[in-house]
Amino acid sequence: MMSVIEPKIADYERADINAHVARLLRDLGNPEPPLRLEIVRELQELDLTYYSKSDLNLLDEMAHRAKMAGHKISSTAKSMREVVNGFRLKGLLMLKEGDKRIFIDDDVVSLKRRFVIAHEILHDLLPWHRSLLIGDNESTLNPTFHQAMEAEANYGGRRLIFMGDQFQREALDCSFEWKTIAKFKERYGNTLTTTLWQMVCERDPEHPAFGLISRHPYHPDICPKAGNDNVAYFPRSRGLIERFPSLSHDIAFSAVVEHATRRKRGPVGEGESVFYDANGDAHLFEMYSFSNTYDLLTFGVYKAPYEPLSSIPRRAA
Repeated sequence: MMSVIEPKIADYERADINAHVARLLRDLGNPEPPLRLEIVRELQELDLTYYSKSDLNLLDEMAHRAKMAGHKISSTAKSMREVVNGFRLKGLLMLKEGDKRIFIDDDVVSLKRRFVIAHEILHDLLPWHRSLLIGDNESTLNPTFHQAMEAEANYGGRRLIFMGDQFQREALDCSFEWKTIAKFKERYGNTLTTTLWQMVCERDPEHPAFGLISRHPYHPDICPKAGNDNVAYFPRSRGLIERFPSLSHDIAFSAVVEHATRRKRGPVGEGESVFYDANGDAHLFEMYSFSNTYDLLTFGVYKAPYEPLSSIPRRAA
């Protein structure tokens, strides 16, 4: 599983990913959202297969194809199942003698498959990823290198299913609020989680904002993917990273706890919280939390400098 915070993607790689996605969308005729991934796969000549971890014949076929970052990872159906379970793999891109195929775990719910497929499409689209998948490079054995590749595919996959620059142009014309996230979820055909992530990181990258995919303070069965932590993922805009470097996911989650109600589904809490920038100055953020019963989704977006006469609770850091 990826860490709570995805590895940073360098500006050069980010621009390169943006260019490849833009070229792909141009080749598709710059269609209107939601993007049909089947036409993307057709253009890229990528087949799609759904697999069950109980289907030994298909796992055996996967085992004969299986490489991760250029290295053989399996040789039998049984060992392939151990790899899938051990790495919690939801999707794999496998290349064999010119046959390019995406394998998707059929346990992944329908709407979430969209991002998984887009992620694997990016592995094929980016030349430096594709060469590592079919080649052999000692640097790919480094877990940090592998996480960087996954972060690039995540970023590019989101950019693809949000139609390159189109999402940002449309999002900047809307206020940063939950109804906007819900609106773009429907328009682009993606999950609330993916839309929240894109809204936080790409609507206005220089404006401080963060998201939390976390447990519910009063319903610990929500968001089991967080493991022993309270937070599974903590997407942040570039502006937040630069201006509020000490704002950790633990500090952000403490603000969620302050505003949360016991409601298990739908809106859970909202309010204002104070966080401190790199100079130690206090600033006000607007917070909003929503539960889809699988995860608690929260955004925090910068509002204004904190006025000491306000009754808003303060927190260290």
